[in-house]
Amino acid sequence: MENVESKGAGVIRIKMDESVCQGCRTCESVCSVFHTGATNPTTSGIKILQPKTGEYTANICKHCFDAPCAKACPKGAIVYNEYSYVYEVTDDCTGCGACAKACPFDAIMISDAAAGAKKAYKCDFCGGKPACIEACPRTALSW
Repeated sequence: MENVESKGAGVIRIKMDESVCQGCRTCESVCSVFHTGATNPTTSGIKILQPKTGEYTANICKHCFDAPCAKACPKGAIVYNEYSYVYEVTDDCTGCGACAKACPFDAIMISDAAAGAKKAYKCDFCGGKPACIEACPRTALSW
């Protein structure tokens, strides 16, 4: 991989207008359904957090230039996608959690037993058209 910084990695991010979000978590559900066909909060690449009553924020992969998650993966299962300019998790993932521990933003989820085989999940822009942005009923999410 050559100079991902010049290709746009880390530049395009999903943003959240925290003044608009009401914490419905539709984005979490749509993300997990898009990636696995079922709703499970441990298979979503977006997490809605509630730091205080009535206040919500989103925890989403920042698509770091240096990708500590990819460097930490012992299987090389987090790879750079030149089409969407993001790092994504491949089927080689074993769910060991090394990437989640390396992520400075706590933006990687490791699936639970209900999801089947353990695997890491992080935002991958749904291949270029983020389902969470389109599904947000309050338009709190954007590029």
